Amino acid sequence: MAKRKKVAPKDRLEEITVQKRAQTYLEQYYKIKHGQQHLFSNIEERTKKKFGMKRADGLLAYKLNKRRAYVVSMEAKSHKTLPALRPYRVNKVWVRDSIWKSFLFTLATGVLFFAWRQDGWLVLMPFVVWFIAALVHMLLFKSSYKYQEMEVIHQVFQYPANEQWLSLSEDSFDMIKEHLRMNLIKICKARDIGVLMVDKDLHVNMIHPPVARKRYWFYGYLTYYHNEESIRKHLKMNPREEKKSNTKKKTTKKKKKK
Repeated sequence: MAKRKKVAPKDRLEEITVQKRAQTYLEQYYKIKHGQQHLFSNIEERTKKKFGMKRADGLLAYKLNKRRAYVVSMEAKSHKTLPALRPYRVNKVWVRDSIWKSFLFTLATGVLFFAWRQDGWLVLMPFVVWFIAALVHMLLFKSSYKYQEMEVIHQVFQYPANEQWLSLSEDSFDMIKEHLRMNLIKICKARDIGVLMVDKDLHVNMIHPPVARKRYWFYGYLTYYHNEESIRKHLKMNPREEKKSNTKKKTTKKKKKK
């Protein structure tokens, strides 16, 4: 990506600004892309207590049918939450994958068969090849996004939805080390998360869209959110029916007690 001028601390965008600009962009995006004029859109929407009361920075929903809605969640980040945007290597996965792939390489080269027909120190050759192959793999892939994670990814997944977005300010992206910037984008893309970037002029640029997650469950993703019933009412959907099995169990227990 092209180098940009560093933004002065006083000109850096606040998270609430990123949040509101990204939410407005997404409203227009889904109205045009999905042809939906009647949307539910709000910032600061929480999940239900049993799902941790996690706060999504943005939530959109539109009606699919009387029972199900298409849900979109968004997490916003600025320079103040920069550590959550920095990719870090998961050493356990990196080392384990290197050992496994080097073992497969050792098998494929036929060194084990060669050593089986030899005597003396040549018997140790497979282990030497295995060790060298593992070391080479670790060196080649030490900075690969495939073995990296970000705290923000776990935060995004706390807000279940058909489509999930990460919105960040351009100045916070520029504060990440150059060799890790593209890894941030690749990690999001590999996990089907869309990325929006808000520049200093408050223009929103889409880096890539998310991949939709299909959920064949009866009521969809709205069931995760605290304001489910008010969202259903806003979208003119049927209220969610409570499970009848629970009420039956309670009545049978009462009869037994009597």
